Amino acid sequence: MESTEKITIDRRPIWIVIIDRVRRGIFLSAIFAVFLVLLSLDGPRDLSPEGYKVLCLFFLCVSLWATNLIPLSITSLLAIAGIPLLGVMSATEAYSFFGNKAVFFILGIFILSAAMIGCGLSTRLSMWLLESWGSHPHKLVAGVYFFGAAGSCFMSEHAVAAMMLPLIHEIVDALKLPRGRSVLAKSLFLAMAWGCIIGGAATVLGGGRVPLAVEILEQSTRGAQTIGIAQYSRLAFPLVLLMVTGGWLLLIRLFPPDVADVLPARQVLRAKLAAMGKLSFQEKGIGAVMAVTLFFWFVYGDAIGIANIAIISIVLLFVFNLINWKMVEKYVNWAIILMYGGAICLGEAMAESGAALWLALQVFDATTQSPEFFLVCVAVLSLLFTTFMSNSAVIAILLPPVLGMCQAYEINSAVAAMAVVLPSNFAFILPIATPASALAYSSRFISLREMAGSGSILALLGLASYLLIQFIYWPLIGFQ
Repeated sequence: MESTEKITIDRRPIWIVIIDRVRRGIFLSAIFAVFLVLLSLDGPRDLSPEGYKVLCLFFLCVSLWATNLIPLSITSLLAIAGIPLLGVMSATEAYSFFGNKAVFFILGIFILSAAMIGCGLSTRLSMWLLESWGSHPHKLVAGVYFFGAAGSCFMSEHAVAAMMLPLIHEIVDALKLPRGRSVLAKSLFLAMAWGCIIGGAATVLGGGRVPLAVEILEQSTRGAQTIGIAQYSRLAFPLVLLMVTGGWLLLIRLFPPDVADVLPARQVLRAKLAAMGKLSFQEKGIGAVMAVTLFFWFVYGDAIGIANIAIISIVLLFVFNLINWKMVEKYVNWAIILMYGGAICLGEAMAESGAALWLALQVFDATTQSPEFFLVCVAVLSLLFTTFMSNSAVIAILLPPVLGMCQAYEINSAVAAMAVVLPSNFAFILPIATPASALAYSSRFISLREMAGSGSILALLGLASYLLIQFIYWPLIGFQ
C-alpha cells in the first residue's frame, strides 16, 4: 500500500531556516536581557526601590503575555515567584494574593459548568437556545451576544458568562467544530465574552466596580458628590448602545460563521434528548441548585460575594450527592486559574508598592493644563490598566489620584470618576483582564493573537465611543 503522506521541501536559504528555528530563543533572550538591564539601573527618586522592581517585573510579564512566547499561565507563575525573589514583599504575602476571590469564582464556574454538562442539563438548555435562535448561524451568534449583553444589565457579567459557557460548549460539541480552526466557535465564545462585558457597563448591577467608585467619590468629596443608580445608567446608556452595535458589526466582520447550517447540531441534541428521556433526579437537583445560585448572585451578590455563593453551591452539589469529582475534574482548566491568579498577584503588588500610583502620576504630570486633555489621559490610562488587571483594582489604584487633581484642573469630580469607571470596563484584549474573557479563552478555540487583535479594535472603538459621550452627550444633559 503506497503512502499518501505529503513531503514538503523547505527551499528557503539555510540562514533563514536557522533564524526561524531559533527566533523564539532569540526573542526570549532579548526580553530577559532588557529586564536584567532595567533591574540593574537605579529607579526614579520618587519611587521606592520595591516599586521600581515591580515595574521591571511588570515589563517582563507584559512582554511575555503579549508575545505568548511561553504559556500565559507560566508567565503568571513567574510573576508570583518574582515578587518575593526581588525582595518586593515576603513570599507569604505575595502568595496570599493568589487566594483572591476572582480566582475562586472562576474555579467555581468551571465546576458548576461541569455539573450542568455532565448531567445533561446543558443539552436541554442548548436545545432551547438552538430552537429559539438557531435557524441560521448568524442568528445563533446574535442570540448568544445579545442575551449576554441583556443578562449582564441585571446581574454580574461574570455570572452570566458562567451560565452561558456550558451551553456554548454543548452546541460546539454537537456541531463537531474543530478546535482552533472553527470560525463559528470563535464567534460564539467571543460573542459570550463581549456581550457580557459590554452589557455589564449599562447598570450598577453588572459588577462591583461602580459601587466601589461611588464609595471612593463620596469619601473624597465628603459626601458632596455622588452618582446615583439611575444617573449612572443615564450617563452610560449611549456608550453601551454604541458598543453593542459596534461590537456586533465587528464580530460578524472579523468572524463570519464558516458553517452554513446548524441543523446537524439540532439533530444531535434532539437525539441526545431522546436518549436521555425525562428529566432525571440529578438534572432536577442540579437545576434547582443553579436556579438558587442565580437568584443569590442577582439579589445578594454584592452582600455575600459571587465567589462565596459559587463555592457554597458546589458544596451543596456534593452534599446532596448530585456530582462527584471524577465527573467534573476534566472541565477544570487549571492553566486559566494559574494565569488569573498570577495576574492578580502582580496587580496587587503594583498597588501595594506604589508602582501603579507612580505610573499614573507620571502620565498626569506630563499632560497639559487643559482639563479636556487631562480627562482623555485618564480614560486612556484606565483602558491600559484594565488590560492587565481587574477593573476593580483599576478603580482602587487610579481613582484616588484622579479625584485629588480635580480641583487643580477645575473638573467636576463625578465626571472624573466616570472617566475612570467606563473605560475600565473595556477588558477585551487579554484573558487576564476579566473572568468573561478568561472563560472564553479557556475554551481553547480562540488563540491569544485572535483575542488580542480583535479585542484591541473593540477597545479602541469603546474609547472613541466614550470620547463622543464625554464631549457631546454629557454636556447636552448638563453633566460637565
